[in-house]
Order: sequence, then C-alpha cells, then structure tokens
Amino acid sequence: MKGYLGLQGAEDAAVMLGEDYADTNAMVRSGVVYWDEDDIVANFADNFWVNLDEGVLLVTTADEVVRADSGELYYTRHAEAAPGKGVKPEQIQTDMPVFFVERGRGYISLDFAKQFSNFTYTLFTDPYRVQIYTKDATYDGADILKKTQLRAADDIKSDVVSQLHAGDSVYILSRGDDWAKVRTKDALTGYVESRRLPKDSYDADVKAPQDYTPPPYTALTEDKKICIAWHQVTVADANAYLGDRVASAWPLDVISPTWYSIADKSGTVKSLAWQSYVQDAHARGLKVWPLVDDFTDGLDRAGFLASTDSRNAFVSYMVDQAVSLGFDGINLDFEVVPADSASGFSQLLRELSVACRAHGLVFSIDNYPPRPSTEHYNRALQGQIADYVIIMGYDEHWGSSSGVGSVASLPFVKDAIEKTLAVVPANKTINAVPFYTRIWSTARDGTISATAVGQSAQADWLAKRGLEPIWSDELGQHYTQTDENDKLYQIWLEDGASMQARIDLMAGYDLGGVACWRLGLEDPSIWDILGKYRRG
Repeated sequence: MKGYLGLQGAEDAAVMLGEDYADTNAMVRSGVVYWDEDDIVANFADNFWVNLDEGVLLVTTADEVVRADSGELYYTRHAEAAPGKGVKPEQIQTDMPVFFVERGRGYISLDFAKQFSNFTYTLFTDPYRVQIYTKDATYDGADILKKTQLRAADDIKSDVVSQLHAGDSVYILSRGDDWAKVRTKDALTGYVESRRLPKDSYDADVKAPQDYTPPPYTALTEDKKICIAWHQVTVADANAYLGDRVASAWPLDVISPTWYSIADKSGTVKSLAWQSYVQDAHARGLKVWPLVDDFTDGLDRAGFLASTDSRNAFVSYMVDQAVSLGFDGINLDFEVVPADSASGFSQLLRELSVACRAHGLVFSIDNYPPRPSTEHYNRALQGQIADYVIIMGYDEHWGSSSGVGSVASLPFVKDAIEKTLAVVPANKTINAVPFYTRIWSTARDGTISATAVGQSAQADWLAKRGLEPIWSDELGQHYTQTDENDKLYQIWLEDGASMQARIDLMAGYDLGGVACWRLGLEDPSIWDILGKYRRG
C-alpha cells in the first residue's frame, strides 16, 4: 500500500483532499501532522507567509500578526511591528514545533493551521494517510454486500490495495457494468467489482465545521466622496508653500505630500516631513496622508519585501512618524514592485494595514490601471485590507515606447475603473485625474519626444500658435496639431471640458472620490468641477 500511495519515508503521509489525492505528501512526526507551506497557502488561507531563509512563518489577520520560528516550541501572538496601545506580544507554548524548515521546505502543523482556517482532517495509520475536507459535501454512498478486495485498477489481476468486508461503507466515484471506482472512509481509492455493491446508492453527508471566524477588516472609508490632491515635495523647503498650493482648492479634503521614500533594503526611510505642515493643513481643515514611494535608484526591492525585519522596520517608522507628527493616514505609492516579489508585497500590505488599523490611520494604496503586467499588485487583497484603492488614471501614453496619444482618454479611464471595481468595492475605489498633459513632437525620421505641461502652460502654448482644438466625443477631449520646424506637434488637451467628461463618467460608478496629480499644475476653474462631483 505504501508503494500504491507513493510513500517512501517512515514519516510520509498521503493526503486526500475531498475525493482526490494531493500532489504532495504530508509528514507525521510524533503524532503531529505537518504539510508543506505551499499546500497550506493554496488550500486553506493565503494569509500564511513563509521565509525559508529566515525560518519564519507569519499568519496575518485583520488585527494581528502571529509568528512562529522554525523548530521552536512556541509561537507568538501579536507579533506585529507596531501594536496598538496596551497590546503586548504573547508567547504560546507547544509540545511540538508548529513550523519547521527541513530539506529546503517549510512544514506547518495542521492543528496550528486550523486555528486560522476552516477545515477538518483525520489521520489514518499503517501506512499514514490524511483525509481533509474544507467544506461540506454529499457523496453517493454504498455498503459493501460481500467481502471483496479494493484493487489498484479495474482488473481482477491488478494489485490488491485493501480488504473490504460486508457492511463497509464506501463513496462511489464512478460505476460501470463490471467495476466501480470507490473511496473508502479511511482515505483509500481504488476499484471493486460492481456486483459487490447494491444497485442503489444513498446520500452520504460529510461535514467540515466552520469553527474559525476571522476578525473583520474594519475600515475608515468615508460614507461620502472625498477629494485628495498630491503635493509634490522634492526638497524640504517646498513644505513652506502649502498655503499657495491650496489657496483655490476649496473642495480638498486630504493633502498628500510626497515626503517619504524607501532608502534601502533594510527598510530605512528618507523623509522630508515637517510637523508645522501638518499643523497648518489641519488648521485649514485638511487631513494629511503623506505618500511613501519606492523610487530610490538601486533599491533592492525584492530584498526589502522578502525580509521580515526590513518590513517591520519600515512599518514601525511610518507609524512612529504618524504618531509623533500627528498626520491622519499613509498613502503607499510603490510603482516598481517585481512580479516575483508579489507575495512579499502582499505581506507588507497586510502588515501595514494591521498597524494602520491599530492606530486609527487611513491606509490608501496607489495603483496603475489594471493590466496583465500589474496583476501581482493584488488589487483584490487591497480592496479587502485597505481603506482606499487609488487608480492612477493617467499616463495612458507616456513616451516613445507607448506611442503618441492622450494622457487619459475616456475609454482608458472607463476600462481602468471597471476592471478595478471587479475586485474592489466602489466606495473604496478612487480615480485619480491628471492636471497635466503632454505635447508630442514627431520628427521626419519618426523620432518621438514628449514634454509634460500643466494646464496653464498648455493654454499658453495654444494661444501662442493661435490653434483651435477640435472635440472628440470618443476620447472625451479636445485635440489639435501643428507643423513647426519639420516636426509634427500634437496635443490632447486636459481642460475643463475633458475634466467634466471624466467626472461625468466617474459619477456613474459611485466611487469613493477623486484624487489629483498634482497641485500647482491645475487651472483654478477645475476646482469647481471637482467640487460639484465631491458634493454629489
């Protein structure tokens, strides 16, 4: 039977998930059943995270991080980097490790996993095999009529897997005239002669109790539309100009200064923050959600995201900044996440969300418009754990590699919103609009270049040339072109008309609000359009 089940070592255990054998075996050590980390994540919960090099297992829920170190006879509840007030780590002692690394694989105790997921399992011996159910099911049941053999194939000469006796109950997987494929209640599958089964089957119910109720993901999402604007701060002295930047921006609810950047893979953060800025913004009735990005040249993003210590250092720093400076939220703007670091990025999002929730901070995440190349940003997870998911609804065309065209045409914006709403609640979704466009030039040899300009500079460029743009209903924009110095110049305008068309589109989706990139590039009249949208 061990050969039939593909078992080699004395600790190996075949795993049956429902009615099918899993591709990998479990391990039984001192009576405790362990299964591979990948199988635990794939079948029970994706909030389990393992770093084999560190020998660390983390389970992250809405309100805590649970940590187990390889081979240790304890695990730690509330091991998050920035616990809430009065919350302290708690070590839970165990007789056997709940996690260990061996032969380059991580193994997690099924009993430990059951604390954070809903499934049931039974261990059978001689040889080891495990039957797992993740949900209730009903099978076609039957009782063996007469002593017979469970065989490896539908052939009387095939190997005998097990002896079956009259009255033994089996689940019928398929039945032919001569042979039936069945599964026994002790996690074996094989074939019996059909004449050993009654003609009629009965409903055999299997129950998988749903004993675990995960803590809810509470959110600080507003019950009304909000308006956010990013304030680009590249030197600390730029903080002094907050008043100038928001003078005409009467609909604003939130200001997001670009203060923070990950400096290195250890989680060190570069800062341009001023506490007086926060105080000034609050005095103007504005909430402050500083932005933190991953734009540092040469940053080892994969190393940072994979490291538990580095993520903890980053989360601790950002929460400490929020508490000491008094700002209201954190805006995460990671735009260069490697696809093979998807799990580390998701884990960072979970850990940061726990910290923000514990300290009453609004957690927002900036995203490219959905494309296959950005699926690893895991917008579905973001929609669950964050307060706001912001679509950077611009840069449809950005340079020679994208070809000339609009910064944010109406079809482009519509597609981005609808694909985001497929996985993110509407009230958590914010679409960001551009206060800029690009003037494109194409030389006779086909060389393309582009210059980004704000709305005021755009108007000056048109007036200087006496150009009269034409309107495109399809794109929701004005367009014009001209020939100068043996080059073709083209511009898709970002003006009041394009903004109104975009806002009218957004209104049909009942989004959580609008964001704006960036302050200082807008025509002041734009604020009236945004204000009417915010008021609904």
